Amino acid sequence: MTEAFGSLKTEAGLVELNKHLEAKSFVGGGFQATQEDFDTVAKLSGVDAEKFPHAARWYKHIKALKATFPLRSWPRGTSSAGGSAGKGKDQANLEGLLKNAEMGKVCTRFPPEPSGYLHIGHAKAALLNNHYARTYNGKLILRFDDTNPSKEKMEFQESIIKDLGTLEIYPDVVTHTSDHFDKLQEVMEKCIKQGNAYIDDTDVDTMRDQRDKGIESARRSQPVEENLKLWKEMLAGSAMGLKCCVRGKMFMQDPNKCLRDPVFYRCKTDIPHHMTGTKYKAYPTYDFACPIVDSIEGVTHALRTIEYKDREAMYKWVQEKTAMRPVEVVEFAKTQFSHTILSKRKLTWFVENGHVEGWNDPRFPTVQGVLRRGMTVPGLHEFVMTQGMSKATNLMEWDKIWAINRQKLDPVVPRYASVTEGGAVLTLDGPPSTESKMDKKHPKNDELGERLIFLNKEVWIEQEDAQAIEDGEQVTLLHWGNAYVDKVIRDSAGKVTSMTGRLNVQGNVKDTKKKIHWVPKLDDQVTPLVLRELDHLVTKPKIEDDDDIKDIINPCSIIDTPAIGDPMLKTLNRGDKMQLERRGYFIVDKVAFPPGTPMVLIKIPDGRAKDMSMKSSVDPAKLQGAGDAKGAKNKKSEQQEKAENGKKPTEAAAKEEPAPKAAPKEKAKAKAQPKAAGGKPAERPVEDITRLNIRVGRITKVWPHPEADKLYCEEIDLGESSGPRTICSGLRAHLQESDLLDQLVVVLANLKPRKMKGFESQGMVLCATGEQGNVELLKPPAGAQVGERVSIEGYEMLEADAALNEKTGKAPLEVLKPGLITTAKKEASYKGAIWQTSAGPVMSSTVASGAIS
Repeated sequence: MTEAFGSLKTEAGLVELNKHLEAKSFVGGGFQATQEDFDTVAKLSGVDAEKFPHAARWYKHIKALKATFPLRSWPRGTSSAGGSAGKGKDQANLEGLLKNAEMGKVCTRFPPEPSGYLHIGHAKAALLNNHYARTYNGKLILRFDDTNPSKEKMEFQESIIKDLGTLEIYPDVVTHTSDHFDKLQEVMEKCIKQGNAYIDDTDVDTMRDQRDKGIESARRSQPVEENLKLWKEMLAGSAMGLKCCVRGKMFMQDPNKCLRDPVFYRCKTDIPHHMTGTKYKAYPTYDFACPIVDSIEGVTHALRTIEYKDREAMYKWVQEKTAMRPVEVVEFAKTQFSHTILSKRKLTWFVENGHVEGWNDPRFPTVQGVLRRGMTVPGLHEFVMTQGMSKATNLMEWDKIWAINRQKLDPVVPRYASVTEGGAVLTLDGPPSTESKMDKKHPKNDELGERLIFLNKEVWIEQEDAQAIEDGEQVTLLHWGNAYVDKVIRDSAGKVTSMTGRLNVQGNVKDTKKKIHWVPKLDDQVTPLVLRELDHLVTKPKIEDDDDIKDIINPCSIIDTPAIGDPMLKTLNRGDKMQLERRGYFIVDKVAFPPGTPMVLIKIPDGRAKDMSMKSSVDPAKLQGAGDAKGAKNKKSEQQEKAENGKKPTEAAAKEEPAPKAAPKEKAKAKAQPKAAGGKPAERPVEDITRLNIRVGRITKVWPHPEADKLYCEEIDLGESSGPRTICSGLRAHLQESDLLDQLVVVLANLKPRKMKGFESQGMVLCATGEQGNVELLKPPAGAQVGERVSIEGYEMLEADAALNEKTGKAPLEVLKPGLITTAKKEASYKGAIWQTSAGPVMSSTVASGAIS
């Protein structure tokens, strides 16, 4: 790649490099740095910022990357046509997808309507258009599709330009469809004279009904002279013209109803156009204007979402009938997220009705909204690259994009501490009233520098941590040292009111089981905080066009938790990101101004949390050391449970020695076994229903098995960090794909994986079968949490088997199967004991007294 710039020791080479980087972030033209960038920088001793501003910007950025990540191996890009620099292992294939593309001649366009702010779906389209324009050393046009003055505003146009700059997209040309209004009128008049279009004054409802039934309008066969007369009425915006529209004369019996004489022009006089004022009274539709303007402006490849597939024939018909240069159409899947509104009309409703702060609300899927919530531009770029130009449309969860974002955040954000309101005060003997020390902001990134830590004889710790500490226990205070907690004082409800102890900073942190974060009790210096966590704006996963938003709006999409934070949090500015220890990543949304008001921090999703986790304010797994962290995520200690139930732990319990560790291969089995007299493991009955691991899942993807007519292949989210499971189900004879996609289901999750016609199935979707052989899904209630275990009424839910035995006589499933039935009320049960989730029972829609399998 560097050879293309000639000798970088000469001014001519730097001129060429600067020109190359004028609209590109990196020398390879991709969305991330590659080894070519570092190789090129190594040949330079510096770049004059005044003479070569683009090269200087790039040079400074690459030098900073090298300093921040000195040991990182960077991917090597490719300079071949259609190549993508630095393609990662999870990156979609973007090569060779532009038919007839030539290096230096490709021209793409991004044509947003200025009727709202850019959202994440627009961002994908913009980034893909930019990617191909830069990969082929071509041109990117930003064209505002301003053909509907009723919806468009200059505010939206300006915000789109601003957001594209934030995304590091710099178009070569900015145009407007309105720039071509005179030409479009001229072309339309020619179409009318040639008999390819006609004027229709049929009312909207009748026209819609006729198109649906394939009935031709009475105006379709009127003389050209009459059409031209009515056309002039439309251009004048007269009373008669306002009743009319121009329709393309295609084919009214076409199976594709989009092609049944579509509307190409209509009259609008109620509001001035934001660019042209009142000059025009008739405006083209997108279907007519886009193919013509694409051709006029030199677009070679029109990238469009797959939803426009039905209109591709119309696009080509318009270019053919108007004698315009043809343009290659390239389709890709529309981005769709669970519980997410992308309709500008519906987003506008939220803004206008005060349900959000504005278009930049952090619950909104707009570019400004997701960035305000903590998304990074590199994270957004990488997510788009992993999606690529796939045509497969599916409803995605937000987990993947936030998981990518976490990888971008973790190496570069500083660490601080906070304690939620209601914490306990630990008073320490030994240290002076207040002193301070310096410590690294990030344990693995020295480039971030150091922060000041205040040490005080009184410190706040989490109430949750305090309740888990026993009298006399030694703990580690993170970034300080060890301390003995001599006395824990609790009130009648079990809440810790105070603690006393003494420092042991010379102690070995390996000697402690609990590593605790803390905040100094300095009332005049600590930072008051509001920790804000956001949920979806709507309660329905997949939003349909006919959904009434008022019926599915989430009344509780914000949860605020008061807290106190490290004094040095006051030094951060709005938009700064950090990690609060054992709590997650946050972004500063409001600074503490005027002094004394709380700083508002928004929690940045990390791609792992499945629910509103502020109720469990810290990660309990990080409370304990490596010695006994096993199981901390899944169950509370006896001490915690007794404290939360308002009972003081017994002296015997406090002194109880931990059980000896099982050998690695025996751990899962030992946990699953109840205790018999004397404390020895009892033989667990094969018919114990709690041996089954039945969990709530959501089907995120479904497709027919290519080698088996009766099977569906599915991806099912069970809330596992490893990602969705693949499962095969013999349901094709009973259910459609649409009956499965995005449904909450119950899954038997501890079957041994097996290959089914070459596809690995990692569980079983449980269904109910009626007397007539009808099969339907068992469904948890809407509020059930993905990943939660289904309980059985009246049973103590012991830990499930790691994997169910399948040998004859030892297989729990075969023995239990006769008792798995639906009740007369259609509830899932085991011998009449109802299956329960946190939101209620598992149900069948219609099958009563049916077998479950």
